[in-house]
Amino acid sequence: MKKLVLIVLSLICVEQGFSQIQYSNQNNAPTDFIQNLSGPRVGMTIITNGLLTEGIEEEFGVSTNFITQFGYQYEKQIMGDENVAGLVEGILLIGGLEQGLFLPSLSGMFGARFASGTEFAVGPNLSLSGAALVIGVGKTIKAGNLNIPISFSWVPSVKRTDTDDGWDYNSQTGEEVYWETTTTESTGHRFSVTIGFNFRTR
Repeated sequence: MKKLVLIVLSLICVEQGFSQIQYSNQNNAPTDFIQNLSGPRVGMTIITNGLLTEGIEEEFGVSTNFITQFGYQYEKQIMGDENVAGLVEGILLIGGLEQGLFLPSLSGMFGARFASGTEFAVGPNLSLSGAALVIGVGKTIKAGNLNIPISFSWVPSVKRTDTDDGWDYNSQTGEEVYWETTTTESTGHRFSVTIGFNFRTR
């Protein structure tokens, strides 16, 4: 629950931050160069076995390595010319709805898009499995006034160390015995593909 509240608060901060960022007035790009692809996103994520899949199974009773994604991408250009634009992106996704799950994730990414429509970005990701790094690449397809961004992202697996301790009663000696165990597990990799649409070319 605490992680969910943290993600919601982070989303509010991202939205406020994006409302303050303005498009660069220097080196204005031509009107046919895509500068803003804010809009809805839909896709899917494949999760390798790890703490995330274990947590989903323990919490919701669902064993799965595949979830759908629905969300929205906020985007602002921070600089650019006719060849390349620097970008700041905020991506909110809700996963697992097809199985009755609510698995939010929030990413803040920094990168660049080229005039060809190809882009790359990297940044922090926050989800129910904790904080991690996300790396993304994509390509925007133009169909008349419609922009269709297709993105691939990877959240690498992160090792988490958990320590469990307690006291046991030794019936032979009549004493309390303290014990402690430390385990290290991986969260699991997340590979995602999303597709969106956008009519704006400003």
